[in-house]
Amino acid sequence: MKRWKMLACATMVVLMIFSMIGCGGDSDADSIGDSNDSESVSGDGEKIVWRLAHTGTEDIALHEASVMLSEKLAEATDGNFVLELYPNCQLGGNREALEGMQFGTIQAAIPNVGMLGGYSTKVSALELPYLIEDVDSFDGAAAVLNTDVIKPIRDDLEESGFLWMASWYQGNRHLTTTKTPVHSPADMKGLKIRTMESELHMAHFNALGANAFPMAFSEVFTALQQGALDGQENPYCNIYTQGMHEVQGYIIETAHIFDVVPLLVSKSAYDALPAEYQQILTDEINNLTMTEWEMSKEENEEYKQMILDAGTCEVIELTSEERQAFRDAAQVVYDEYSDEIGADFIQAIQDAQDQIASKAQSNQTDAEPS
Repeated sequence: MKRWKMLACATMVVLMIFSMIGCGGDSDADSIGDSNDSESVSGDGEKIVWRLAHTGTEDIALHEASVMLSEKLAEATDGNFVLELYPNCQLGGNREALEGMQFGTIQAAIPNVGMLGGYSTKVSALELPYLIEDVDSFDGAAAVLNTDVIKPIRDDLEESGFLWMASWYQGNRHLTTTKTPVHSPADMKGLKIRTMESELHMAHFNALGANAFPMAFSEVFTALQQGALDGQENPYCNIYTQGMHEVQGYIIETAHIFDVVPLLVSKSAYDALPAEYQQILTDEINNLTMTEWEMSKEENEEYKQMILDAGTCEVIELTSEERQAFRDAAQVVYDEYSDEIGADFIQAIQDAQDQIASKAQSNQTDAEPS
């Protein structure tokens, strides 16, 4: 799991050597360096320019919240803290964004947690299928993701130069297939399903009887269109905005992962900010977090309805019994990875949600007429 960290470090060393060799002759490289040198400026009227990268389109709540954050930072600093946004893989995929943060060319990113396993073993807990299933009130998910329950993850990432500033959300991940209506794990036998380049995602779909096939997000639509894949999994926002519903016959509402996407900031860039700007950045991000969750929930509902209205594919809503069969089949992933992730940490996440559920049940009982 640490191989990515070693690879990223090696990549940075090589890039540093080349930059020292050619630092005097590349005007393009010089201009990029000047625009991102946030460490050389202060809050005394001189602009600080940051780049924020993500892989989603401009049409999703995650990006809309990023726009709001950029506007809030500019407003609070009289335009001196500029957050430039680069959606839609403009600066590369998730891996390139993370490496850019370590090398200093990108100051913030919103990657999927599936790309962070090389920097933290504990972050993989958030990829465990059906570990967090809160899709209504958000109380249970918030009790985990917006509290110190995930402090072990934040500590791991900080050691690699990333600050987990907030837990944003892009919906629940669902399965889609081209020709196969899926109601049980048995229906998935032999299907080639695209997953992220994540051990746990691959282990999950292999456990269901499918053949997990890791692939870059930008390549998925074409692979589905050409029949190289039998399906994939993503939230409704990505299914619709990437046009996947046009080349898929079925969307199966497995809701197997509560798809948290962390807003990460480069620790070195953050430490170089004036204390006043650090506080402004922290406050504005925190103020936006639950707004982003609600925006994402609403937009996924809207995208689902737009898909239904288009009539291009069928939406299969699983029964409680069918969903339980998927949970049961996924248990082998817990068995395989609990020691590596930390059984106590997984239990702490479950306990935090159980406490919220128990409190809600107690309040409901107290409210019932006697």
